[in-house]
Amino acid sequence: MDHQAMAEELARLRTVVDEQSKALEHLTQWLQDHGKAIEDHGRGLGDHGKEFFGINERLGALEPLKEAMRHNNDWLDGHTTALAGLHIRAAELESAESVHVFTSWLGQLELADGPKISVIMPTHDRAGLLPRAVASVLAQAYPNLELVIVDDASSDETPQVISGFDDPRIRAIRTEHGGVCAARNAGLDVATGEVITYLDDDNTMHPLWLKALAWAFGKHPEVDAAYGGFVIDDIERVHRGAGGSLPRLMLRPYSREVLLKENLADISAVGHRAGLPAARFDESLREMGDWDLLCALTAEREPMVLPVIACFYSTDAPDRLSNGPTYEADFAKVRGKHAP
Repeated sequence: MDHQAMAEELARLRTVVDEQSKALEHLTQWLQDHGKAIEDHGRGLGDHGKEFFGINERLGALEPLKEAMRHNNDWLDGHTTALAGLHIRAAELESAESVHVFTSWLGQLELADGPKISVIMPTHDRAGLLPRAVASVLAQAYPNLELVIVDDASSDETPQVISGFDDPRIRAIRTEHGGVCAARNAGLDVATGEVITYLDDDNTMHPLWLKALAWAFGKHPEVDAAYGGFVIDDIERVHRGAGGSLPRLMLRPYSREVLLKENLADISAVGHRAGLPAARFDESLREMGDWDLLCALTAEREPMVLPVIACFYSTDAPDRLSNGPTYEADFAKVRGKHAP
């Protein structure tokens, strides 16, 4: 390479070195600037860390207040439950007062005439209980009645007990063993009354129940079905509990929405006009036939709710059907049949 060429190459290399030196200076300055920024951020983070630490201290100081608030919420929940219980109790007291007033009035009422009422009583192997139930029907203040006893193929002394009843208002039939719903249908087939009501053989009828029905259906032609209240001797035993509670009045207001979820009345507290298409029992049900019947009877027209005791409900009888082995299946079937 001649001197001229070497000089040109040397000049080019010097230019490259100068450019790289400037780039290095620029990078160094950038690093210095960003290093300072990082230091500033570090100090800022330190300040924030102190601030966060202070917040944590303040949050810790709030813990007693939060605990007090939790106690207050528990207190409010407990009192809300208590208030709901008081509301229920107030409704029960209101029902009891209505029953007292209506019963007092009904006792002095004179009915010139009224419809014949058929009482259907299915029975199976309860010869010891049957006389008590029958006596409560024959003791009614309203005399225009018939009692239809349906012996569901009893194997004890029930036939002999029935044959010993000496009252022309009693009719008795015996069927093959088909269950309580089939027995009630058999009673419906032979009943001659204009109004129908029911009584289970382990319960007793209040002396004014038939008079209340006679007044309701006689004075209110628009009424097809009615139900009244009943007194449970020991509500804790209803669900197979140990028992020991005081007798309790059960009289719930009518609500179609509630009725489609649960029963509102016992069969021994239900009355209806004879011959209604809906007045049949589903014989596939072992229990809850009363709930199914009330749902059917009130599908098109609301019932009259009578503030009177229809019956005294016993929980100590043997072989009760309530909450038996078919409870869940029967419950689901009734709800499914009448679901809106």
